[in-house]
Amino acid sequence: MFATALHSGRVYRIDAPGVTPVPITGGIGANGGIVVREDGRLLVGTGNDLLHSLTGDVLPVSKLLLVDPDSGAVSTYASGLGGIGGVALAPDGTVYTTTLGGRTIGRVTPDRRVDHDWARVAQPNGIAVSPDGSQVYVVRTTVAPGLYRIPVADPGHPQRWISTEGTDTLALPDGLTLDARGRPLIATHTAGQIWRAEGGTFCVVASGLPLSTQITYGQGDRGFSAGRLYRAGVDGGIYEIP
Repeated sequence: MFATALHSGRVYRIDAPGVTPVPITGGIGANGGIVVREDGRLLVGTGNDLLHSLTGDVLPVSKLLLVDPDSGAVSTYASGLGGIGGVALAPDGTVYTTTLGGRTIGRVTPDRRVDHDWARVAQPNGIAVSPDGSQVYVVRTTVAPGLYRIPVADPGHPQRWISTEGTDTLALPDGLTLDARGRPLIATHTAGQIWRAEGGTFCVVASGLPLSTQITYGQGDRGFSAGRLYRAGVDGGIYEIP
């Protein structure tokens, strides 16, 4: 498993549950989302701080970094994006990013062409791409939180898919991943719950995990095993979700 650190800006590798995280980079400003490419290298977002997040729509200066997890080598994969909170990788290699303090969804094509204002959703945070690559799912965290679907073929018309109700409007939904059936799973910060999008509503699949920021599935047959769901949070803890 790989993780970024908000304050130190380092990228860490965690080989197995209970093992001490190993920094694989220095302080490179890697404080945003992170995804693993098919070749094993990492794409890491920068600019997930208050200044770049709030100004990212009009001053898109943040970078998407390419990191070799074996050597720790770092290079710029793309630049000119808003402060990068979430990062998602499509099946064709296209990368999508969010800027929490603004409303822009960035897009980087496989040949590295950048569109920092590809689509718009207010306060976008967690992001994922449907298995067939036709939809981009985005979590809106504050002010009428909910889950959006953006048609890749029509990014100018995001669709509000599921809205929060009652006390869930204060839950601060954050990170997003997809389960084996392609259903969105969302970590909530203040509610401490994991939600699954199903049947046009949110179902609680886990609770008692306050300060959650991200969830992801393990890969491979050892360490963080494939099919097992893990939660990370600003409390520094990583937990397996049964």
